[in-house]
Amino acid sequence: MSTAEFYIYTDGACSGNPGPGGWAAVIMHVDQVQEISGHEEKTTNQRMELKAAVEALRRVPPGSRVKLHSDSAYLVNCFNQDWMTRWQKNGWVTSKGQAVENQDLWRELLELIGTNEVEWIKVKGHSSDQLNQRCDLLARGAIDSEGLNGANGANKNRVLSGLSGSPAVEKAPVDSYKVRTKTRKNDRRLRRLGLLTGGGDCPGLNAVIRAVVKGAAYNYNSEVVGFNNGFRGLVENDAYLIEDFAVSGILNRGGTILGTSNRDNPFDFGPGGSTDYRDTNKDRSGDAVNNLDEWGIECLVVIGGDGSLLLAHRFSKLGVPVIGIPKTIDNDLPATDVTFGFDSAVTTATEAIDKIHTTAESHHRVMVVEVMGRNAGWIALQAGMAGGGDIILIPELPFKYQYIVDKIMERNRRGKKFSIIVVAEGAYPAGGEPSYQVKGDVKRLSGIGSAVSREIEKRTDMESRATVLGHLQRGGSPTSYDRVLATRFGVKAVELFQEKKYNEMVCLRGHNIESAPLEEAVSGTKRVDISSDQVRAALAVGTSFGCPI
Repeated sequence: MSTAEFYIYTDGACSGNPGPGGWAAVIMHVDQVQEISGHEEKTTNQRMELKAAVEALRRVPPGSRVKLHSDSAYLVNCFNQDWMTRWQKNGWVTSKGQAVENQDLWRELLELIGTNEVEWIKVKGHSSDQLNQRCDLLARGAIDSEGLNGANGANKNRVLSGLSGSPAVEKAPVDSYKVRTKTRKNDRRLRRLGLLTGGGDCPGLNAVIRAVVKGAAYNYNSEVVGFNNGFRGLVENDAYLIEDFAVSGILNRGGTILGTSNRDNPFDFGPGGSTDYRDTNKDRSGDAVNNLDEWGIECLVVIGGDGSLLLAHRFSKLGVPVIGIPKTIDNDLPATDVTFGFDSAVTTATEAIDKIHTTAESHHRVMVVEVMGRNAGWIALQAGMAGGGDIILIPELPFKYQYIVDKIMERNRRGKKFSIIVVAEGAYPAGGEPSYQVKGDVKRLSGIGSAVSREIEKRTDMESRATVLGHLQRGGSPTSYDRVLATRFGVKAVELFQEKKYNEMVCLRGHNIESAPLEEAVSGTKRVDISSDQVRAALAVGTSFGCPI
């Protein structure tokens, strides 16, 4: 080591966020090792990580060469992607228009790195690196050490001489986990993949995001860039590096921390979005590809249903490596046995049918429950079976009202003065067509439940009510099944990325997670097989499908 070269390890810790926090740094120069630490009463882990770096660099004379090791990916990436300079130019406001937190420390850090030659090196958190472990121990110990650090967080400062030959110091120059200073893919050593959620939301999206981020970081030392609001974020370069701490606690949350959109098509990116993923009138796919290159992204992971995966497939034809993850409550993608989100939607619908069952029985009514599913009857079939539906109407079997009435009256003759009808939103009467609600240029399946209810009252002397579950089926916490399936899908997507097996969609086949060509995933719609054992089982317990089978 030259007299102008320093090796620094930093770490921060926090008990609660915000809460009492501690920071620490180990500074090595020639044959001296200096340990410093400090304490703040109410702070955050991010501030403590930042504080450790600032305090360490304060002790380095101007003009020095510094190798600063940190296990905070956020801090390292802020430096290596020059976020501080951008924030300064923007008046210390983020790209989302929010004031940068901890400005006092960021400003000082920008000044400190301007007077030294600083190389930031990412080390693995909770690694076997002795100095990283030492910093973690010091930072945690500083949280409750007011007596040692002083009431105002004054530094513990200990200089140990003659330790340059110790194993810990000899290990300091190792840079196995170094993060590069440039973001373009040809300049990077860490591999990087992009991630977005497209189409309608559903339970389990956050579980997939968590699995991709953790799977990439923990197993392959790779990074994940998230694009906000689906393909709109990809076109407008609204993105950020997703760190491990950002996905903590989201496994059981519905929705998506990245946001989503089902109207933004890069190949037809008009004002207000596009309603048809196949239109190509205002093509901004080139901007999207340039943004992927700017971030140094080797592969784009798209979590979505048929529309989003169709867009992913079109990007693959432009030469973009793509991996798809099947997401839809409708379970209508042909290349996988099950999509995540489906089980949660079925569970929500089943719970609703259970509740409606009691009021139907009390008032001797015919209750109609309309569920989602688009042009496939999977939700109606499984929720109807699980909830004890007497009549299940699905798009695959156009129904006749006379068969519905016959079933209701047959139940009445057996002393059952109520009936439960579960109808898929895409179901329709024989010789007719699905019911739609049109608002402007948007056309959505809707209204079949009310139509069936009205017709029953006309044809019988029984009172009928319709309930449309709608977006209840998309919301809420994912079931345990969907959490596990989403995690397995996310991990498999990262494995495909590491194997460079692109233009595939992860899928469930039997009990195994596999992959299928993306082209197969967008080849059509998987619909209920009317000869399947599920349909036969429903028929065997007396369920009617409103038509002869």
